[in-house]
Amino acid sequence: MKRKISFILLTTIVVLFGSCEKFLNVNDDPNNVTDVQITQLLPSVTVNVGYLGASDLFRYASLLAQQFSGHGPNTGFGTFREYERYNINDSDVNNQWVRIFGTILSDTQLLIDKAEETGNPHYAGVAKLLKAYVYQIVVDSWGDVPYFNASQHAENLYPEVDDDEAIYADLIRLIDDGLANINAPTSNLSPSQYSTIYTSNDWPSAQEKWDKFGNTLKLRIFLHYSAKDAAFASQQISALINSGAQFMESNDDSFEMPFLPQSQRQNPLYSMENGQFRNQFYPNRFLVDLMNDNDDPRRRSYFVPFPYDSSPASYRGASFLDIEPSSAYSRIHSYIYGNASAVDPTRINSNGSLQDGAITYSGDGPARLLTYAEYNFIRAEAALLYGSPGNASQFFSEGIRASMLEAGMDNAEIDAYLASHGTLSGTDEQRLEQIITEKYVANYAVLVEPWTDYRRTGYPALVPHQQPAAIYDEVPRSLPYAQSEINNNPHITQKTSLLERVFWDTRQ
Repeated sequence: MKRKISFILLTTIVVLFGSCEKFLNVNDDPNNVTDVQITQLLPSVTVNVGYLGASDLFRYASLLAQQFSGHGPNTGFGTFREYERYNINDSDVNNQWVRIFGTILSDTQLLIDKAEETGNPHYAGVAKLLKAYVYQIVVDSWGDVPYFNASQHAENLYPEVDDDEAIYADLIRLIDDGLANINAPTSNLSPSQYSTIYTSNDWPSAQEKWDKFGNTLKLRIFLHYSAKDAAFASQQISALINSGAQFMESNDDSFEMPFLPQSQRQNPLYSMENGQFRNQFYPNRFLVDLMNDNDDPRRRSYFVPFPYDSSPASYRGASFLDIEPSSAYSRIHSYIYGNASAVDPTRINSNGSLQDGAITYSGDGPARLLTYAEYNFIRAEAALLYGSPGNASQFFSEGIRASMLEAGMDNAEIDAYLASHGTLSGTDEQRLEQIITEKYVANYAVLVEPWTDYRRTGYPALVPHQQPAAIYDEVPRSLPYAQSEINNNPHITQKTSLLERVFWDTRQ
């Protein structure tokens, strides 16, 4: 009898546990995703890289490099005016830091790991190139940051801060790995249409563009070494060019992400201007005056005339040094915001300034991250100063031409501008100033690079704001660490000031 009772109890327990297991399995939440496919991860990563190229970090750098001004009349939001006077603090960068490390780099590393585990080197290669690009931007902006032990998720929640020069050296290895991966003879899947950057109907076409981007990114990195170690920059650039590597060959090869003319899918700068910070962001006086002095035809693409009905069109830039906040300036235009509608005449003020909504834009201007125009200016500088192959003047003029074509200028305008401004002359230092100044204009709205070029070369000849109007008497050299990271990661210590330099920033 005891044996029978024990058998019944044992049978009941087995049935109950089996039923419980089935019950729990049935009640797995189908909406709680525990895994994601690489075909879904990659477009998420590229979209976030695109948003990085047109959001907070882009605005900080563009204000510091005097391409934008925050001196609009919306006095309730003085945020960008404060950035322009070099007042960027640790809490300001919280959102951008978390988005970079908690989303972009985290997802990119997950994509690399999953692609390698599943026999998809083409996906792994693209992800490595994207990771290298993002980290190049991060190092140029912050200097020492978590790298070697970062993006390990729960395995390391408090990554150490690594030396920025050591990170740069490893980025070159990472790019080489990425290039080898995208050129692998076989891959179970290839990311042709599964990307918002270099989207293509076939992998060979997409692969060629990723290959050109990776090599061009290496050139940018090597050039950044030039002020610290000119011999290294010269050797590496010449070796890369002489290796037969492919580089960008036209504006079609530019590394950029398009936005769409739809709500929530538009360029973030345009969305911001039409949201919380309406009527606050303007072209900077330094950039506008520079282009006015050269009678630069790109102004009609970059800026709205002020006064609007002026004939011939005139342009006026803003600065926080102006006494009163005002709307009496040119506005950011179609080069960034996308196609423009006809202006509403009822929204033109008597002084020729525009009210909110005077022009409606499509919002589909792309995030320009590394362009063919920039590639040519890199080659021009490298040929001029570091003995790399090619003719500096030819690359210089081609960089201007590429920029003007991107801005919608016609051939007659381009030829006329090149006749006046397209020839290098003077000493090497004077020629370098010409190259970087034209690169600065061409890199209008390119993430971080105009600020980087100024820090490493001293050009263009910005006039740094001075105390007490500004926080420092010189342009900041790096950004503060996010307060959220300081609070949560015991391995990171806040900088003493924004004048701490990135390793390559050695110019006195």
